[in-house]
Amino acid sequence: EQTFKNSLTGLPIGGAKGGSDFDPAGKSDAEVMRFCQSFMTALYRYIGPDIDVPAGDMGVGGREIGYLYGQYRRLKGVWENGVLTGKGLSYGGSLIRPEATGYGAMYYLQEVLKHENDTIEGKRIAISGYGNVGWGIMKKASQLGAKVTYFAGPDGYIHDPDGVITDEKLNFILEMRAKDPMHCKPYADKFGCEFVAGEKCWGVKDVDVYMPAAMQNDVKMESAEKIAASGVKYYIEVANMPTTNDALNYLRAQKGIIVAPSKAVNAGGVGVSALEMAQNSERLVWTAEEVDHQLHKMMENIHKVSAEAAAEYGLGYDLVAGANIAGFKKVAEAMMEQGCF
Repeated sequence: EQTFKNSLTGLPIGGAKGGSDFDPAGKSDAEVMRFCQSFMTALYRYIGPDIDVPAGDMGVGGREIGYLYGQYRRLKGVWENGVLTGKGLSYGGSLIRPEATGYGAMYYLQEVLKHENDTIEGKRIAISGYGNVGWGIMKKASQLGAKVTYFAGPDGYIHDPDGVITDEKLNFILEMRAKDPMHCKPYADKFGCEFVAGEKCWGVKDVDVYMPAAMQNDVKMESAEKIAASGVKYYIEVANMPTTNDALNYLRAQKGIIVAPSKAVNAGGVGVSALEMAQNSERLVWTAEEVDHQLHKMMENIHKVSAEAAAEYGLGYDLVAGANIAGFKKVAEAMMEQGCF
């Protein structure tokens, strides 16, 4: 999954997954720091700017990356800030890295809509999650003329018909998330919106696009059946594999629903990680506009190669198959040309 995703970006990066069974929830900053330092003490021999470059993911944000990088520097005694991505701006990070996945997802959606002779203007979007990815979707949607009218958290979902489109609302979500990431109800209390406790927003009918952006296996068969019955045309995976296999196959089999796979849609996050590495190599900091421009071009190309690969193999506009084919072909060609088989 990660290897094909990285391949789709068109950038010279490999792909792997790793992590730990340490849960930062409920831990103090000191406890998290000590764990990160211990983890890096075991890991540092095996990573480097041209060896293996870890990045943030679920449970690993800017705080954790900072602790990890600080320990790496202490152990190595060198300034190799390309060894980790998702760093803070004060020590080699990239502008718009936290929201890059959400921004990229919206650019990908824009390309899907263009293919369907549709427009993003006025589109109503339902998402799960309001972390960095969900917040990035909200912000970029508002910039492109769309709006997130439903978003879900662990405690239930919010329905805001006006959309999360103002700076006041976007900033409040950041504050709410920082205080208590497990509850989104304060948003409803603040802005007078509907809050439905203990439910997901899959199946609501007054939206145009579904974008699961919370976690793996978030959308199961029961939710997929509700999504199919809602009449929504666009199902855009944003979190890593947010749909169970049976639910994904069910949605792909439905006529009238376009399914876009997570490995293509959320590749903007790792893509901007690679752009962060490029800035580190150049010893430069790009403007937010330059990073955003490069991200936009990257997502346009990911959609293009996926659609072309599906068409080449007689699969029509099957973006799931197209992304797998395009990602696989680049990896296979690289392996064959280097004798790695």
